[in-house]
Amino acid sequence: MKINSIKVAQLAGVSRSTVSRVINNYSNVPPETKEKVLRVIEELGYIPNSSAQVLAGKKSRTIGLFIYGDNNDKNKILDNGLSFGYYLDFINRVLKEALKNDYQLLVDVVNDNDFSKVVSLYSNRDIVGGIFIGFKEKEKNIVKIIEKFSPMVLIDYLLNPKCEKEGIYYINTQDFQGAKEATEHLINLGRKKILHIAGDKEKLSGKEREKGYLNAVNSLGVAPMIYNGDYSDEKAKQIINEILQKNVEFDGVFCANDNMSYCVNNALKEKGIENIPIVGFDNLRNTIPLGLMSVSPDINTLAKKAVELLVCDNLEKEKVSFVKTTLIKGLDEYIKESYLD
Repeated sequence: MKINSIKVAQLAGVSRSTVSRVINNYSNVPPETKEKVLRVIEELGYIPNSSAQVLAGKKSRTIGLFIYGDNNDKNKILDNGLSFGYYLDFINRVLKEALKNDYQLLVDVVNDNDFSKVVSLYSNRDIVGGIFIGFKEKEKNIVKIIEKFSPMVLIDYLLNPKCEKEGIYYINTQDFQGAKEATEHLINLGRKKILHIAGDKEKLSGKEREKGYLNAVNSLGVAPMIYNGDYSDEKAKQIINEILQKNVEFDGVFCANDNMSYCVNNALKEKGIENIPIVGFDNLRNTIPLGLMSVSPDINTLAKKAVELLVCDNLEKEKVSFVKTTLIKGLDEYIKESYLD
């Protein structure tokens, strides 16, 4: 037997519209009627159609979290997730904030060929709004999404956005400052030949971290040594092995993310090379215990701000905001600044 709102109405002795008002928690239903309808719903095990509720005017209680990546990124998550670590940590924080606000979280990895999923979720009002992270600047599909839908929060997407549309928000990590501080720390350790294995230069974070590195080395008269790692484990391995094979002299390394710093560290260990300080970015769980340093973005605040911008109607909302970064040099600072809670 098909269970629907008509059957619920018959057994509860009320109209179908009354059942709809109870499901959507309208206030104009007498308490005894509401109790009777809810009892029948429970007895039948009836599950209201969420799309129908949205069409009836009820706001969705699902947040979309969309991460830009390709099929290789999806495979990394299915594999062990380690090289996708920053995003996994961010998902965890967003989920906690969503649950605090009584919302569900839908997570997906999207690429240039499957933006239709995002369009469908917005068009059907299956999500209250979306958080977008890892997207390349001015990528045509994300530009179309911004033009057509709202609300949405874009993480590390544009530094000075010109979009005046209501409901579009930007949160950026202090990538420039964090990279500058990391490089200056290596210089203060007496290092003069500092490698920078850069991130994806089509993304704001990659560009800003390289700028921070350049600002530090140029202001102190240290020659830049930049290699494009593209946030890729494989490229970082290839770069550091080629550098070692060619006997390029260096005495410090700043990597644009922690995963690349792991590759550099492993390569140096295999060659028996010690006493070369390495700084990464993201403060992943394994970085500091491995004896490496890392720039730590405050992703608790990042996640909290992103969720609140979507679900808190009475909040004063900034169009563009920034979250701090902290250089973590050892276990004491790691514990003090830990964002794992």
